[in-house]
Amino acid sequence: MSLDAYKILLTKYSTEYNALSKKLGFLGFTRLIFFLAAIACLYFYFMDHNSGWLIATFILMALFFVFVRLYQQTKDRSTFTQKLIDINTAEIAFLQGEPLPYDDGEEFVDTHHAYSYDLDIFGRGSLYACLNRTTTSYGKESLAKALVNTNTTAIIERQESVRELAGMVNFRQHIQASGSLHVIEQSDMDKLKTWLKLPVIFKNPLNYYLLLLPPLTLLASLILYFSSDNSVFLNVFSGLFIFNFLATAAFLKGIMKHVSASTAVGKVLDQFEKQLKEIEAQGFQASLLRDLQKRLSPRRSSAAKNIKQLGALFKYLDFIINPVMSAILNGLSLFHIHILFALDKWKKRNSGQVLNWLHTIGEFESLNSFANLAFNNPGYCYPAIEKQETIDAVEMAHPLIRKEKTVSNDISFERQKFVVLTGSNMSGKSTFLRTLGVNIVLAKAGSVACAKSFSLYPYNLYVSMRITDSLQDSESFFYAELKKLREIIQHLEQGNKTFVMLDEILRGTNSNDKHSGTVGLIRKLVAHHATGIIATHDLTIGELSKEYPGYIGNKCFESEIVNGELVFDYKLKEGVCTKLNASFLLKKMGVID
Repeated sequence: MSLDAYKILLTKYSTEYNALSKKLGFLGFTRLIFFLAAIACLYFYFMDHNSGWLIATFILMALFFVFVRLYQQTKDRSTFTQKLIDINTAEIAFLQGEPLPYDDGEEFVDTHHAYSYDLDIFGRGSLYACLNRTTTSYGKESLAKALVNTNTTAIIERQESVRELAGMVNFRQHIQASGSLHVIEQSDMDKLKTWLKLPVIFKNPLNYYLLLLPPLTLLASLILYFSSDNSVFLNVFSGLFIFNFLATAAFLKGIMKHVSASTAVGKVLDQFEKQLKEIEAQGFQASLLRDLQKRLSPRRSSAAKNIKQLGALFKYLDFIINPVMSAILNGLSLFHIHILFALDKWKKRNSGQVLNWLHTIGEFESLNSFANLAFNNPGYCYPAIEKQETIDAVEMAHPLIRKEKTVSNDISFERQKFVVLTGSNMSGKSTFLRTLGVNIVLAKAGSVACAKSFSLYPYNLYVSMRITDSLQDSESFFYAELKKLREIIQHLEQGNKTFVMLDEILRGTNSNDKHSGTVGLIRKLVAHHATGIIATHDLTIGELSKEYPGYIGNKCFESEIVNGELVFDYKLKEGVCTKLNASFLLKKMGVID
């Protein structure tokens, strides 16, 4: 069971984190001891000029820097482990009914989309909010794209990938933890993209060899000075040192352009390097996963290593912030000019691949999100994708409703292509439509569906359930709905195989007008061979099954009055609803007598 698996992982990582915390304390204390001991030895050296103290100082400082590195490595591991603890804590809380602390996709809400707004695909309490385990902007966009996907050619390949990734809990969590190490703002990504577009500074390779001459000459002068004790060489050394420093200053504008992006880009690269390394280390079986992995090494060159190299170059570039170190390094070796040349070389070789690598990370994050859903819900099924028009669901439920509260239902569109769904208020019609719609969306995304079994033809999906008016566009609720219905008909007129879901349409008009309009629309849908379902309170709409036998069928949700209370079982039944409850509820609430 997934809950037990998360609890085991939480215990494991909590134990590891405690051990790392103790190790950090030891390393920090030892590091301090070595530093203080080195200072003491240096003090004694100046007191008695015994070379032994100086040797001891160098040894202790070397040990100090070793422990500084060990401390940082341990701290990085500790931070990573804390992220894994956070991930498993969030999963346990989510399975116990708590909301997730991740992005809900509010930025992807589109009131004009064919179905995403009607089915609550994005936003608070949405399907996206339930699925999302992405950490990068590319992952978020890839997941959103999968949920509004109109391309049905890769469903089987995506299912294979999700099935494989579902069993790779450690890999999925490591990708998520690596992507959570830093808070990456859009401005950080913009700086990376801007840097990639900056023109190279050294366009002629000969420049590099010319750059080698001053530091080599300077080094030769220094060697000759110590070997011949000739002050001329010291003067040459001083002159070359100043020349190198001034040469670097001539490129200061170009250096600072790179430095302005280095801090923000550095943390971006650190995160991406770790994620790429995780992906490259796997031996995937699914063809889609292997193809994505191959994108990272088109020239047998590791994307992770290239990103790590770029990150190191940016760190070296940051040395210019320290004026003393910058003066020494550039005076001796034109240090920052060499870094600029290395950045130019890196850019020429890799700049065209970077965004491709980042999109690949996004694809993995998106697939990991669907795999996480499969792992958390072992009772869900992988839908069968049919070549003939059909939808057949057994024990289908809504993935966002807790298991103890959900009621599953069966429905098939094999015996009829269009269903008229009737029922009293609050009986479950709208929830059922959303249940069916969300599972269609999941199936088309290559995900598991919340059902015992689910098979479907990958229709284009159009839904009219939640219409909004627009003051800005001077558009009424009723007119907005008419536009949505016109869009559906136009889509059908283009010959697209479409599954249509309608919920109580034409609410902005009188009963007679609404009835005739609904009947006319259904006849139009039938004429265009649409498959779908309409929920309505108008029981007379069910009579269309007599006009179109074998094409239109009737389903309903019923309610019962038991001991003066209204009771719903939320089970789908054959036929037209026979029991209404509006008058009963009005009387019970004291609105009418």
